[in-house]
This record gives sequence, structure tokens and C-alpha cells, in this order.
Amino acid sequence: MTINFKQMTRREMFRASGAAGTMLLSTALGGRMAHAAVDTSNFAKDGKISIGTILPLSGGFTVVSQPWIHSIQYAIDEINAAGGVKVGGTSYEVTNVVGDEMYSAAGGLSAFKKMAADGVHYTAGYVSVEAPAAVQGINVRNNAMMIEGITGKDMCLTRNALRFFEFALAQATAPYLAHYAYDVLKVRKVASIELTNTWGTDFHLSFAKTFQQMGGQIVHRAYLEASQTDFSAQISQMVASQTELLYIIMGDGPASAVALQARNGGLPSIPLMAEGAWGPETFQEAGGAQNVDGTVYQGSRPYVMWDDKHTQLVNKLHADTGLWLNNWFWHGYDPTKIVCWAMEEANSLDPREVMKAIPTVATKRASELMIRPQGAIMTKDKGVFLKIPLWLSRFNAKADPMKESNLVPVEGAMYRGHPGWMPQNWAGYTADPKDDSVNWNPTLDEVNQMRKEAGESVTPVEL
Repeated sequence: MTINFKQMTRREMFRASGAAGTMLLSTALGGRMAHAAVDTSNFAKDGKISIGTILPLSGGFTVVSQPWIHSIQYAIDEINAAGGVKVGGTSYEVTNVVGDEMYSAAGGLSAFKKMAADGVHYTAGYVSVEAPAAVQGINVRNNAMMIEGITGKDMCLTRNALRFFEFALAQATAPYLAHYAYDVLKVRKVASIELTNTWGTDFHLSFAKTFQQMGGQIVHRAYLEASQTDFSAQISQMVASQTELLYIIMGDGPASAVALQARNGGLPSIPLMAEGAWGPETFQEAGGAQNVDGTVYQGSRPYVMWDDKHTQLVNKLHADTGLWLNNWFWHGYDPTKIVCWAMEEANSLDPREVMKAIPTVATKRASELMIRPQGAIMTKDKGVFLKIPLWLSRFNAKADPMKESNLVPVEGAMYRGHPGWMPQNWAGYTADPKDDSVNWNPTLDEVNQMRKEAGESVTPVEL
């Protein structure tokens, strides 16, 4: 596959980016919803199954989308090399159709509609908050699965029976950062700066609830404004508040600018924590390595370790794109395999039947997946949520991204392989996101109590 992208300098990129294993929750709620039989006779035209990828093809987020798009293609190449997808006694070749999300609602919706018109019933990607929000519900009416991994309750916890959520929820992971900040780093005063959307809000609130419950203070909460490049005013307020740690809830580009201005503006040595598009590319700008080295970040298993498969993949990716394996590569690689294998498990091309098979595949074939999922949770009408473990790690700016991971796991068993999913009895899997009576951002203690009440055990995952 050859995809042409507009190559950008990091300064241009910055400017642009500113603009159980298996638990069937539906069974616990009274059984799976029945659905009318879907005619899948035209789902594989000319003996080919199409998986659509909807991601930005130009602008600052190509550092995210290029590895992601290619990871999906690499997984498809491996599936095809093994004989394709076998359903009903027929072997199908898998193809990848790419659409331009343009990091916008209009772009994502336009790309989806074109794919739906062309008979594509599986779509992946969706890096922005706006694009998947625009497609939600429309995908169900078009019998199309959405494979997405951007957290935010007003987006990924809405009703969507054909959603496969392939990554971690902020509610499950941010409390571990808060615990590490308070218990290990001995920090008592935290400032944060976040994107003003459901993604940023969920990370901030999920961190703050646990940190405050432990005895810490959020002394300043700031927001990234549209096209903002000067953060000196927010940094000055953080300094005045005697901030001891800065939690940066935004992607590389603006995040690098925040780190630089914090280091030069009175916060030269405080620890940093981060969410979003952080990867080896973060260190390529002059001074970038010094500014963000040691930043605490959460990564999935393949993002915090290295083996021969990593070497094979990074050599191919770097030759194709000039980039390296980052967090977003792992949003595409294994989830694509899970969906293809679930077609075989279900012996069907109907996305509804494939959804039902995902929990089985995520358990039965976990050892074949680099992310080592612990199964998946099938909900009544919000789709399937993968149970993926994460590791608290620190960025090592000196690492060679062609030979090793830029993330080094921190010490402490509780921070290594912890759950990236919420307990199966959490009300968030069933409630309307607008229901304020639900505890949408529980503390770590509350989450662990839910796990205990659900009888949920977490299997240690080795690197």
C-alpha cells in the first residue's frame, strides 16, 4: 500500500495541531438484544472484505494517523498472508479503504458516508472527538461497525450497539496516575491543562477525584484554547499556586510548547504527566528531549517493551513513513486482527454477529495479540469494550526508537499491567452520559471496590 501524505516540519505540525476474560453484560441485563437478519450477500464484493480507515491525511495529526493507517494495513497483510478470512467455507481477501477525517466532524462524517455508500461495513480510526461523535448512530443505521479508541463519556459511552472500543477508558487509568503522583512522587499540589472536550474532561476529573481523596490539591486547572501558542499566563498562575506537578492532557505539538514554556517560565524541574499523542516524534524538535524526558505516561504492553516483532514492524513503518512505533500504531494493529478473527469465530460477515464474537476472540487468542487483552465486556446497547492492561512508564528521550521503546515502566506492581477497563458492574456501561446521578469519575478505591463486588480478578501480564 502506498499513501501519500503532506510532510510537515514540527513547527508546522504544532501550528496545525493547535487548530473474566469474557463477560456478557447484556446477559446480566436480561439477555442479548435480538436483531433482524442482515443480508450480507453484498458485504464482500468480488470476494473481498473492506475495512475502512478514517483518519487525517494532512496537517499536524499525520504523525498520529500515518502509523495508525499503516498498522491496520500491516495487520491486514498478515491476515491475507495466512489465507484471508474464512467464513461459510469461503476465504475472503481483506482490503483497506482510507478516508480523510480532516480532524473534524464534517470530514469524518463525509468519509464514513462515502464508505457506507461503497458497501464498507467496518470502519476504524477516528482520532478526533468530533468525527466519531458525528458518526455515532449513523453507523448502526448503515450496519457498520465503528472500531474506535478515543475515550470520553459523551462519545464512547453513548448508545451504539456497533461500537468496538479497543483501548482504555480515562475513568480506569487516570486514577493510577493520581495514586502514583501522591504516593510515589510525594506531590501534593497539581496543575493541569487540557483540551476542552469530553476527552480532556474525563482525564482531568478521573485524576482529580482520586488525588483529592488521597489528600492532594488541584491548585490550577487550565484549558487549551483554539490556535493557542502562548501559555505564559497559565504558567504564571501555576507558579503562583506553587504547583508541584503539571498534568498535560493534550497531544504532542501544543503539549511540547506547554512543556517548553513551563520549563522556561518558572517550573524548571517539576515532574510532568501526560495524555494524548506523545511518542518518539516528541523528541525531534530542538530542546524537546530535555523538556519532556522522564514524563510519566501510560502505555499498552507493546508500547513499553521490545522484541523481534517490534524490530520487523518499525523497520517497515520507518521505510514507509519516516516515523516510528508510537501509541497510535497499537490502536490499529491488534484490533484489526481481532475483528477479522471474530468474523471467523462468528462464521458471519454481519457486524452484529461479529460483535458478539469479539469477547471470545479476545480471550481465546490473547496470547497471539501483542496487547494481551484480558477479554472484553459486551454491553446491552453500547457495544464491546476491550479489556486492555496498561503500564505507567517514563519517557526516555535517549532511547533509539529503531531499537527500543521510548517508554520505561515505573517500579511498583500496581502500576504494571493495571486494568484499562472499568469493572463490568459499573453504571457507566448502561446509563445515559447525561445522567448526573451516575458516578462517572470514581476514585481508585471506589473502582477497586466495584471490581471486588463483581468478583472480577485481574490476571498479571508479563512483558
